[in-house]
Amino acid sequence: MIKLKNISQDDLVLNDLGEQLLHPNDQVELDGGRKEKAANSSQIVTLVSSEELAVIDNDDTQISDISQAIDVLKGFSQKQVYTLDNKMWIQETSRPIGTKTYFTSRGDDITNIRDVGNGEKMQIIHEIGDDDMQILFIDFNFKENKSYLHEGYITWEHANFDEICLGIVPNVTVYTSGSNTNFNLYGGYLIVPAAGDGTIQVATEDMKLVEVPISRDTGKRVTAYWDADYSTETHSFSNIRPNLTGTGQYNMFGTMVPLAKFVNKMLLLNDGFLRLQSADTEELCHGMRVVLSMTTNGEDHNWKAACTLTFHRERSV
Repeated sequence: MIKLKNISQDDLVLNDLGEQLLHPNDQVELDGGRKEKAANSSQIVTLVSSEELAVIDNDDTQISDISQAIDVLKGFSQKQVYTLDNKMWIQETSRPIGTKTYFTSRGDDITNIRDVGNGEKMQIIHEIGDDDMQILFIDFNFKENKSYLHEGYITWEHANFDEICLGIVPNVTVYTSGSNTNFNLYGGYLIVPAAGDGTIQVATEDMKLVEVPISRDTGKRVTAYWDADYSTETHSFSNIRPNLTGTGQYNMFGTMVPLAKFVNKMLLLNDGFLRLQSADTEELCHGMRVVLSMTTNGEDHNWKAACTLTFHRERSV
């Protein structure tokens, strides 16, 4: 049975396990519904990532690798498999266990949290007289459908050294100026907590949380300043609260900034098709938007481009 062990020097209270108190070196068995609660607890994943809480596997062995510990916690076995003649069995795949491969040229309908694939088309058609730069935002329902971007395909027609870009940007939170508030704007784009001396104001209904993924390389999140509770019954957030240590699950952005660039100003000529091949995956989380843009260069002309993305998603329907 999987267990959790307090390897810190302090008492830990596991809120998502019924306020379970663990003294240093104490363990708790993840029996029954506790396993699922622990796997879905951002607090427990954060404590494992910060090496305050350890995962003990079914063989009563403490898992030292953080990424592997989180995978085991979530039910993904990392044990090596061997053939009958004792050769290591290796399967090369970018697909995280529990997901399905999914090709799409559309986003999701974000007015329906359960929708998969009925959103915006990933295509831009430029006609003479249109703006030189055209931008398209594609939204997905990531919160209740864990998704990893794998690779993509671009097809185009009548290009003349025109450019195409593909990346990730955050949903933007609207704010107003203020004084003596609980919000500040850091670096001109990141909304961070303030202790009553803030200079901007954010209404609760305007808050757009952007989830920070756990790195598959380090097993940790980068700095995040907000936490919140999410209900899969109401499909909504509540109790949005500051995390002053920067170890939260979410950020809020007051200005649109690039979070990632997958295709940067790729030059296209004539008609063509290109596979953007990759052996890796990148988890995309709630509040992230795919942005597709193309720039017409030289003398204005008609041309068009479209994109297909390969995901690994928990649900394909």
